[in-house]
Amino acid sequence: VAITFEWQKKDERMDTVTQMASGDALLCPVRQWAALMKRIRNYKGATDNTPVSAVWKNGRMEDVTSKMMVDALEAGVAAVGYEKLGIKKDEIGTHSIRSGAAMAMYLGECPVYT
Repeated sequence: VAITFEWQKKDERMDTVTQMASGDALLCPVRQWAALMKRIRNYKGATDNTPVSAVWKNGRMEDVTSKMMVDALEAGVAAVGYEKLGIKKDEIGTHSIRSGAAMAMYLGECPVYT
């Protein structure tokens, strides 16, 4: 599957990332992308231009924003607490998702070319 990011935070435009099928029944990026597209296309009013950040909430389509993600991460950190996590809620952000996933891949001995 090839995914084109129209606008990247690092000011890159039209950056295409390709992922190959892994064969894993749950974590295959191709299967997950197909499931995501199927879900979004089933939303009332969805078109070919509906972003992948779209979710169905309160009877209508909404886009998940960075602020929503940060609020959810901060709430999770606050709920678990500094004592268990060793971080404060103001020390977490959307970068934490990417760096956490990268560390999980490293610890899982995922090849570096993926």
